[in-house]
Amino acid sequence: MVDDYSEYDLMGEVARMYYYDELTQDKIGEILGLSRQKVWRILKRAKEEGIVQIRVEGSSRVDSEIEDALREDFGLKEVEVARVFATEEKLVVKKVAQLAASYLKEKVEPYISLGVAYGRTLFEMTNFLPDNPVMGLRVIQIMGGYGKLKGEVMAVELARKIAEAFQGDVVYLLAPAFAQDPQAKEAIENQEKIKRVMDLAKTVDIALVGIGGVSPVSTLMDTGEIYPQEREELLREGAVGNICGNFYDIEGNQVESSADKRRISISLEDLKKIPVVIGVAGGKSKLEPILGALRGKLINVLITDELTARDLVKKD
Repeated sequence: MVDDYSEYDLMGEVARMYYYDELTQDKIGEILGLSRQKVWRILKRAKEEGIVQIRVEGSSRVDSEIEDALREDFGLKEVEVARVFATEEKLVVKKVAQLAASYLKEKVEPYISLGVAYGRTLFEMTNFLPDNPVMGLRVIQIMGGYGKLKGEVMAVELARKIAEAFQGDVVYLLAPAFAQDPQAKEAIENQEKIKRVMDLAKTVDIALVGIGGVSPVSTLMDTGEIYPQEREELLREGAVGNICGNFYDIEGNQVESSADKRRISISLEDLKKIPVVIGVAGGKSKLEPILGALRGKLINVLITDELTARDLVKKD
C-alpha cells in the first residue's frame, strides 16, 4: 500500500519507475494507485529535494556573454538565447520555440494571469509545452484573432493550447484582430463582453508576444488582415515591425496608420504597463523588428537565437 511508504521512499520509488524503468506517469499511477497529476507532483518534488539529479553535458544555450551583452545594452530583465545548428529559418524558429516553452514552464506561477498574442513562433512553442499543472493560472487573449493562416489554427487556439498545457482557465477575445472598418471596430469594442476581456488584457501579470515584421511573408501581412494600401502607408512611414498589431519604426516609435482605426488589441502604451513582457522571435527576417522592439522598450524579456542575438549586439 502507498500509505505504508514514507514520503521519501515514495519519491524514490516513483523516480526509479519513471527514470530507470521508463514507465509513463499514467502507468506509474496505475501501479501505485495514484493520479497522473499526483505522480507528476512527486517527480517534481523528487527533483527539488535532490533525490533526482539530472546532468546533461553541454547546453542548449549559448555562453552567457552574449545574453549579458543584450541585457545590459537594452536594459532587459532577462535574455534567453538558443544555440542553433542550422541557419534554415524554419529550424531556427523551432529551436527558439523550444527554448521559449522551457522558459515559460519555469516562469508560470500559481494564480497569475498570462496574456497571449498570436505569432508563428508562439504557436510552434505550444508543440513543446509539457503537461505542467499550475493552480489558478488564467490565460487571456490580448488581441483579436487573425483567422486561419494557411490551414493552421486560429489565434484563439494558441491561447487554448497554452491553457491546456498548464491546466489553467482561458479567456478568449472573440473578435478579429482587425475589423472590416472603423465602424465595425467601434461596434465590436462597445460589446460588454469585449470590454471585459480588454480590461483583463491590460492588467495581466505576464504578456507573451510574437514580434512580427512588415514583409509580405510576415504572419500579419500573410493573413491579408492589413490592406495593401495600409502596408504601403506603413512602409512610407518607416515601419519595421509590429507587436499585437501595433506598428513601430527601427527606434521603437509607434507608426500610426489607418490600420489602427480597425485594430482590436491592447496598445503599445498598455503593453508597457505590464510588468513582464516576453518577446519571442528568431531568424534573419526578425532582426529589425526585434531591434525596434528593444530600442522602444516594448519588451523586457527576449527569447531568440544566437545568430540574431549576435547581429543585435553588432547593430547596437
